[in-house]
Amino acid sequence: MKYINTILLLVIAIGVGVLFYKDHQRDIQVKAQAAAQAAKDSAAAAKTTEPSPFDNIPEDPMKGSPSIVSGPVTTISFERTVHNFGHIPSGPTYKTSFKFTNTGKEDLIVSNAKASCGCTVPTYSAEPIKPGQTGSIDVEFDSKGRAGEQLKEIVVTTNTEPSENVLTIKSNPYITK
Repeated sequence: MKYINTILLLVIAIGVGVLFYKDHQRDIQVKAQAAAQAAKDSAAAAKTTEPSPFDNIPEDPMKGSPSIVSGPVTTISFERTVHNFGHIPSGPTYKTSFKFTNTGKEDLIVSNAKASCGCTVPTYSAEPIKPGQTGSIDVEFDSKGRAGEQLKEIVVTTNTEPSENVLTIKSNPYITK
């Protein structure tokens, strides 16, 4: 008889546990449904509000950023947009020039040239380039302390459409002893 009472108590405990478990699962399901409905309501409310000025910012602002050109627009043609210094000893400063031509009908103005890294320094003339004339963006790459593949970008801002052109320098410096 002692064992029968124990077994009965065990069966009752299991039955009550199952009931509590099912009730708990139902509560979780109800809460999940309420959260899903709240998310739908929130999304619907967001559609009716005005868009944020930050909605259209690209993931990488260096690529695909919107053009901002004021004044006359012209066209530019680079002889090349990539220069590879190749396998070089680390330490010296290396130089290259990216030559371009104003292929449009208005004066070409280079308003900025910005490198992706402080080890790369672009220089340019702020003087307008007449139609048919040429100019250059001179770039210095300081390889000191650098080893392995290097990829540096220079964003050149001009009065063209698009207003930004990307120049690239590559190198593979190695440490000498």
